[in-house]
Amino acid sequence: MISIFSRGGALRFAAFFLMLVALSVSCGSSEEGQGTSFGARFLESQNTSLEAPGYASDPRIVLSGTVGTSYTVTVTEGGSWCWTSRNTHATSRSGSLVTTADVVYLYLAENDSGAARTATVRVAFDGGLEFDLTLSQPEYSIPAVMDHPWAELPAYKSIDNCTYVTHYAPISSTQPKARNFTICYDRSKRIALWVAYPIHACYMQNYIRSDAWDFDPEIPEADQADLRSGPYRGGGVRGHQCMSNHRSVPYSTLLNEQTFYSTNIMPQESAFNGGSWLKMEETASAMGKSCADTLYTVTGNYGVRSWSTDRSGTKVAMPEYCWKVLLRTKNGNTRKRIDEIHDASELIAIGFWAENSSVSADGLAEYTTSVAEIEQKTGYKFFPMLDEAIAADVKAQHNPTAWGITE
Repeated sequence: MISIFSRGGALRFAAFFLMLVALSVSCGSSEEGQGTSFGARFLESQNTSLEAPGYASDPRIVLSGTVGTSYTVTVTEGGSWCWTSRNTHATSRSGSLVTTADVVYLYLAENDSGAARTATVRVAFDGGLEFDLTLSQPEYSIPAVMDHPWAELPAYKSIDNCTYVTHYAPISSTQPKARNFTICYDRSKRIALWVAYPIHACYMQNYIRSDAWDFDPEIPEADQADLRSGPYRGGGVRGHQCMSNHRSVPYSTLLNEQTFYSTNIMPQESAFNGGSWLKMEETASAMGKSCADTLYTVTGNYGVRSWSTDRSGTKVAMPEYCWKVLLRTKNGNTRKRIDEIHDASELIAIGFWAENSSVSADGLAEYTTSVAEIEQKTGYKFFPMLDEAIAADVKAQHNPTAWGITE
């Protein structure tokens, strides 16, 4: 046995040590330091590269390493539109790891440059370890159906098998073409992933339920469930996304009839539809009727719990979760557009997230969450008309009592 303190042993030990160092340095996205793996990756892609959406978004970088290690995140390319601070448009920020996997946000501007673009971000840890991340962003192109200054519309994103449609209906002689609701319809699931609509007293007068179950004339019938002859056969009741009693005026029956299009309906467990979901809808109705300002609403679903069928055997996805996000002025009588408000305290926002289950809770509080949380779960960007300087604060709100929810 050769002692490592002999001349030959020392040389062998040194060679072995250098080999370990070389192997460590050869790793691309993580390095070993002080017994902890250092690295940087995008949370959304779990990689060192990310294709971000064309609209303004906030991608996240996960920094891994030893707690207390100092780091600097610098945008080395693309600093005119990719920032480490939303408010100041700074391109560098420094800090120390609070956990072994801290999250740092980047803030991207909407890409209206006319072409795709790329940014490079360098993460440097104390001790010399550096990682380069690459972020690409396509040109932001909005189809006409989504190119409206309506506060309820989520930011447009291209989704496989999805069609965007807005339905209009007369509500008075002076408003012969009022917007009713907009859908992001998934043809493969035969349900809308979300439905966006305003809630206001002008849409809710002398409620008469039409029960006009029918196909949506804007979507091929082959891509829809046939709900005209009755409810789903494979499980679930017919649950509205834009609620029927949110839409009824004496001037025209079309406003209510459109809510019975199959594209506005999703299979829901009966106990959920008549329990927690109904309470969410009643809360939205009350808040919409109680003020002069509009309540902006997006209702949707996430995941597939199972597959139901219509009466002809056509498959329809039954969602695993159902959700709502709501935004309104706090005062309720400002007569301001959402993009005219620059103080987060003037707005209230909330989210609801609930399992589409046969078990329904007595209260609503346990289903409430922030709009930001539902954005993270679904990948959508809600209420893009908000002033970017206050958007994060508004979407982070989680105050059920502000919405009359006490239990």
